Amino acid sequence: MSATTNMEDEYDEYNYDQDKLVNSGHSGKNRSKKEASEHTNHFDPSGHSRKLSVKLQNTETNRKEENLKPHPTTRK
Repeated sequence: MSATTNMEDEYDEYNYDQDKLVNSGHSGKNRSKKEASEHTNHFDPSGHSRKLSVKLQNTETNRKEENLKPHPTTRK
């Protein structure tokens, strides 16, 4: 009977609030699942806007660099 009372005492002293933060679905920063979902990346209806803007900037710089290079001349 003493083994069961010790187990019950440990069970009663368990901190449930700490368990919520430790095992919260890998949210990090000691956040609950709700807080993690509030601080995550949000849906962008326009699609991959950052990806497209970087691609357009790179294309523009590549065209400028290409125009600065001397082109080989061909004889007719």
